[in-house]
Amino acid sequence: MRATLLYNPAAGKVRTTRTRDIAEVCAVLAAHGYEAEVVATTAPGSAATQAREAIANGATHIFACGGDGTVHDVLQGMVDEGSSATGPALGVIPMGSANALARHLGLAMSPLEAARQQMAFAPRSIPVWEIECEGRRRYFIVMAGAGPDGMLVYKMMTAGKQRLGRLAYYGRAATIFASRRLPSFDLQLLESGSGKRRAMCSVGAIAVRIGDLGGLFSGLAGDGEVHHPHLQLIAVRPPGWLSLPLWFAMGWLGMGRWNPLVHRANVDEFTCTPIDSCQVHLQADGEWSGTAPMRVTLVHDAVRLLMPVAPR
Repeated sequence: MRATLLYNPAAGKVRTTRTRDIAEVCAVLAAHGYEAEVVATTAPGSAATQAREAIANGATHIFACGGDGTVHDVLQGMVDEGSSATGPALGVIPMGSANALARHLGLAMSPLEAARQQMAFAPRSIPVWEIECEGRRRYFIVMAGAGPDGMLVYKMMTAGKQRLGRLAYYGRAATIFASRRLPSFDLQLLESGSGKRRAMCSVGAIAVRIGDLGGLFSGLAGDGEVHHPHLQLIAVRPPGWLSLPLWFAMGWLGMGRWNPLVHRANVDEFTCTPIDSCQVHLQADGEWSGTAPMRVTLVHDAVRLLMPVAPR
């Protein structure tokens, strides 16, 4: 078996031990029969091309070593609708700030322990979701959003995200929500199961595939799973100055499902279209993805993810 470890030299806050952590992960892989190659990403988005090159060179496993942004970039180079049943497996070594997917999989936040755990995991074909906007396509595995979270990620691109981690998000989020009028947009969704189409006006839409986004955002998602063939969509209705604080407050109190200004639904697809000339920012897995209009659809059995054999 051949494994490629793609690591982000700029991910997370503690970088002084990165070389040691990578070496320890390689030792774990070698002890389990892997021939491991370590490859550093060279620029934002380079992991996609580097993952494709590793697969072309015979890698059976690709380990994304970093945060959710690194996993997101690696994913872009691994999605192949026609070969997921036999294609390379995606593993996650948490070395970022949030590590939402790693936490969802029950992985320890220690890179060494996470590597050991995954030696007992098995690859499972899962769907991913495709965003179409501005003539481009991106895939996401954890979550995507339109509105305030998209604006937040856009503003963070040149701010202190790497230096402050989650604290940077919290401070910038408070500033945005307190000082900006959030534009409304048209949200169209196709509900899973019933096939019913619904339209509504929204100031924020978040599509999640995991049950807990962690940190300040704990309790705001639901009971999603990455292998589910649907998305859990959370639509926040106007006015944003009331609905967004209420969403946070009721979520923390465990009362989110009774919020009259939030609509939750399992969906097969959805679209976001600006109203008038308002700019609506988008994000996927914590990475800025452009501006609306956008369409989100399912890609079945898109990638094999290393997951626990038994339910958590």
